[in-house]
Amino acid sequence: MNSHPLNNWIPFRLNFYENELNCRWLYVADKAYTEPFFHDTTAKCSIIEENRKFFKAVSTLESIIEFAENLPTIPPTAFIFHVSRCGSTLLAQLLSLDEQNIVLAEPPIFDEVLREIAYKKPDFSDKKIEETLKAVVKFLGQKRTGNEQNFFIKLDSWHIFYYEKLRNLYPDTPFIFSYRRPDEVIRSQIKEPGMHAAPGVIQPDLFGFTLEEILQVERPVYVAKVLEKYFEQYLEIIENDKNTLFVNYAEGILTSFEKIEHFLKLQTEPAIKQKMLERTQFHSKRPNTVFEEKPLDNEVPDYQKKVFMMYEKLSQK
Repeated sequence: MNSHPLNNWIPFRLNFYENELNCRWLYVADKAYTEPFFHDTTAKCSIIEENRKFFKAVSTLESIIEFAENLPTIPPTAFIFHVSRCGSTLLAQLLSLDEQNIVLAEPPIFDEVLREIAYKKPDFSDKKIEETLKAVVKFLGQKRTGNEQNFFIKLDSWHIFYYEKLRNLYPDTPFIFSYRRPDEVIRSQIKEPGMHAAPGVIQPDLFGFTLEEILQVERPVYVAKVLEKYFEQYLEIIENDKNTLFVNYAEGILTSFEKIEHFLKLQTEPAIKQKMLERTQFHSKRPNTVFEEKPLDNEVPDYQKKVFMMYEKLSQK
């Protein structure tokens, strides 16, 4: 279907060296992006013959921009932001059940271009980073079967701090924001911490922290402070950006999906909706595990009160 010379090749990961930066490429063949996370999909592509060769496919960042020209691709239908553990992974899974949809769940190279280049290669200009990001998005959204109609990118939670950059790059693209009760998010992050829930794994200044202050607080308090930063951004965006949709986990995943469907004017066939209903019975990250979770007590600890007020304010918008 696609006659471009890099059909089914994608920029995969960035390699950072002392004085240079290059990009590893991955051949994905006809593999659909249906796993809970994009790195799960690319891991399955490692066995493809083109990816097992001794010499790996590598290029400069400039080449990504050049190669993306004339690539048959779909512009992003929507970016999905989230505060973590709030149903965004399951929403992405539901969307991926429709072969009309290309769905990327937290592709690592997106974070590497958006965040890591600026920290590891400060001599790179913002313009070059933005051009590279747009080229990466083109490759990830390339038309591979001819059935693709929509293209969704689920971001990492900390990408909320790049909202303005993404809005400037994609001024007409709808943005979706998923959120949840802070105490439920904190419980999940303490049980299975993500990158942003481990102090210092992601640059503290991205959150407006210093390393000294985050090392002085206990893990639950730190996660609450991170969520305060997320909800602060959400509250500002909901007031100023009308091309957005905010969905609350408490409303139920299917209700959230229906809101997204209406907001984006998606057409989903009844048979696919039945598959979506069946998928909601299972864990978002472990599709073969039935999802179970006990409700939390209503009493809010002192360190969560500020973020809880922000959550309730957002829920009333």
